[in-house]
Amino acid sequence: MNERTQRERDRSTGGYPPREALADAWDEHSRYVGFAAGLFAIGILIGIALMAAGYNLLEIIEEMVGEPLFPDIGGQSRTELARFLLVNNTRAFLLSILGALTLGLLTAWAMVFNGIIVGNLGAFIASNDGIGFILVGLLPHGIFELPALFIGAGVGFRLLYRVGQRLRGSRDAILTKRYFYRTGLLVLAGWLLLVVAAVVEAFVTPALLEALFAA
Repeated sequence: MNERTQRERDRSTGGYPPREALADAWDEHSRYVGFAAGLFAIGILIGIALMAAGYNLLEIIEEMVGEPLFPDIGGQSRTELARFLLVNNTRAFLLSILGALTLGLLTAWAMVFNGIIVGNLGAFIASNDGIGFILVGLLPHGIFELPALFIGAGVGFRLLYRVGQRLRGSRDAILTKRYFYRTGLLVLAGWLLLVVAAVVEAFVTPALLEALFAA
């Protein structure tokens, strides 16, 4: 599709089925989502390397700020825990999108930093409790949560690229009705993944850990 045809289509969202719009949104954002996942993977490698060097980042950061990074949630019900996780992950999700306002620096930092924490913490837990424990503890909800966060970051990176296109004169408008429509559907899909992730982490993951590693 050439730029002129795209401009003509962007004038209205009429006749744009949600499934087609979502597919177009994914085609538009997929490489940016992949870029975000790559940054996260780099962070994981850094976190593991720091663990191998003997650095427990959670302990270091908690000593610096003078308080635990993760509040005590032991007394909460599963429903309250799911709500807490969803609120926290939604903040990170929106932050990744709005990071476009910082020329993508905040979005990139969020991906790398989260990867470092996951890699470092996961490596320490795996060294103490085994690979199986960390896989059961992370994979059930991580397969939903991480793609959602990558989608948020991908939207942020793509928005920044569209700004660059507008500044170069290769795009007439940064934001259009069709762009809002299809990207909004993608954002909604990403957020729904966070809902599933929060439910799984609150209800399924603890049950699996208790059943498989109760001893």
